[in-house]
Formats: sequence, structure tokens, C-alpha cells
Amino acid sequence: MAIILIANADHRFSQTLKNVLSAYGHEIVIARTGEEAVQRFDERPPDLVLLDLVLLGLSGLDTLVKLKARAPRLPVVVVTGDVPIEVENRAREMGVIDVLRKRLSMDVIMQTVTRALQEVGKPATARPASVASPGADSKPATILLVDDEKEICDLVGEFLQRRGYRIQTAYGGAEALVKIKQEPPDLVLLDIYMPDINGVEVLGRLVKSKFPGGVIMLTASQEEPLLKTALDLGAFDVLPKPVDLDQVEMAVMVKLALNAPD
Repeated sequence: MAIILIANADHRFSQTLKNVLSAYGHEIVIARTGEEAVQRFDERPPDLVLLDLVLLGLSGLDTLVKLKARAPRLPVVVVTGDVPIEVENRAREMGVIDVLRKRLSMDVIMQTVTRALQEVGKPATARPASVASPGADSKPATILLVDDEKEICDLVGEFLQRRGYRIQTAYGGAEALVKIKQEPPDLVLLDIYMPDINGVEVLGRLVKSKFPGGVIMLTASQEEPLLKTALDLGAFDVLPKPVDLDQVEMAVMVKLALNAPD
């Protein structure tokens, strides 16, 4: 197990990283400001730092200077948004392992983190929840894709299948309810607008039946009341259409990580 300090002003992104990295068996500490990152370092020096160059308070570069002054060989991976090239180059000159963009897929970020931890002798200690089903040692997580557009099911299904998941499909709400009752999946990716039973109604029925898996909604709708209803009913997230496959992957990984047993 490694201690990883995430210094990032984006709370949601930090939580996403924390959930995924925790699923690999690591202990995660989060700081939203540069000053807080330095304080957390002084309290308990981490094995690795994931640093945003755009921080509240003390800048990312100034935070990096302070951390490197305390531990010159400290491994630091920059995970940031778009920054001026001179800022990125300065970070590289100070010895960071790599500079990654937040928009990259979680696979790419995890590959860099894994490489950095291996170099300091702190590999992951748990099977990633992105592949394993909650409560299973080797069985792939099962994901049910529910959408009346076959093209969406094919696109998302092939993408997730290549990442180790077991994929099932249903082309409407009624078919989905039957399949869930027959063989409950670990996670459902559920379209909101479908001609027979819409996704919000399907979600409501799953809640009433105490479905133990997670539900992520997909929709092209921007109707705030509808989206709020889905979240209030217990949907883990509502992702927009056209689908962003990297965004889907991240949401799936995080939800499965949250559902994984301690």
C-alpha cells in the first residue's frame, strides 16, 4: 500500500481519483490548496503526489518547490488542466515524472501512477475494481447497457468489453427489467428516453425492488427537473449524450470501486 497525496482544487476530480486509487489498495490524502498540500505533507509524508498546477492559494509550481525542498526525490505526477507551456516546462525541469491532462482516460493516468509507484517499491495491493465484480476474486464485473439505440449499445459495449467487463444489452426498459430480475448485473447504464418504459421509471422500479447494483443514466436531455429526479432516486451519475467514452469509463470505475467490499 502507498500513501498518495492528491493536491487538486477540483473536488469532484479528486474524489474520482481517490475512489479509483483506493480500489487498488492505496491510502489517499486530499488537499485543495497549495498550503494544505504542504501541511498534509508535513503531517505524514506521502509516497507519491498527484499535483494540479492550478491550485487555490499557493500556486502549483510554488507548492512543487516547497515539496521538493522537503524531499528532493519525492515522486510527483502532474495531473492538470490546460496550463501555459512555460509552466509545464518549469514543472518538468523540477523533476516531475510526467505531466498529464485531466481529460485523459483513467487508464492512462493509472498506468503512469502504477509506474511511479513501482519505481519506489509501492505497487498496488488490491485487484482494480474496474475489472472485478464486487465480492468476487476473478469474475469480471457485469454491466447491462439499456438503450433503444442499438448503435449506442454497440459502441459503449465494445469499448467496455475491451476493458475487461462482461457486457449485456437490452433495447428497452421492459426488456431491461426482465434481464435484471433473471441475472442482476453489477451496474446498469440506463438511457432515460425510451419508447416503452423510460429510464426514470425503470430506475424507480429498481429502487423499490432493492436492486443492489449501481445505476448510471445516459441522456441527451437538459431538463433539470428530470435529471434531478434521476439523481434523487439514487442514480450514481447522469452522463450526457453524445457519450464521452472516457467519461463513461471513469464513472463505471468509480461506481464499482465504491461498491467493492472493504
